[in-house]
Amino acid sequence: MKKVVFGLAFVGISALFATPCEEVISKIDAKIRANGVKEFTLEAVDKGSEIDGKIVGVCGAGTKDIVYKRGSIAPVASDNATSE
Repeated sequence: MKKVVFGLAFVGISALFATPCEEVISKIDAKIRANGVKEFTLEAVDKGSEIDGKIVGVCGAGTKDIVYKRGSIAPVASDNATSE
């Protein structure tokens, strides 16, 4: 019986870490917004990377950390920008 329980727990933990990053980020995003935070960023980075923020989750089979940073979202560069 103990082996079965341990096996099920391992499968559950493995499934958690194997969750796609987009899905984990979406769930974390919803929780943060539910707490009233409007301006923030969430980013999946390689585990062990130097970060500027707080690690709030794990994805990519444990190979990536999800980093939260409160504040304004940086503007995205336009594809239509012209260079001189």
